[in-house]
Amino acid sequence: MNTTDAKVLRALLRLARRRLAADIEAIVLRVGASPAAVRAALRRLDAQGLLERGPTIRLTMAGLALAVALLPAAAMAPAQHRTVRTSRAA
Repeated sequence: MNTTDAKVLRALLRLARRRLAADIEAIVLRVGASPAAVRAALRRLDAQGLLERGPTIRLTMAGLALAVALLPAAAMAPAQHRTVRTSRAA
């Protein structure tokens, strides 16, 4: 898998999380590659069974798992919560 393939998977994941339609234009905008490069990446990912193509492009469960695995570690870390301590006046 090359860099463009990984970027396309992450873009599809971001679009899915926001419940936005994933079409070529939306993916190109997020990946920053040429439409031809994105189409080639989509063909490779489709051949590997990582996405479904129809009116919109969707990740399969395998594609979703791989896209999540490709996220940076900081994006997967649980949110840190601060505890605010207050002092009681006697």
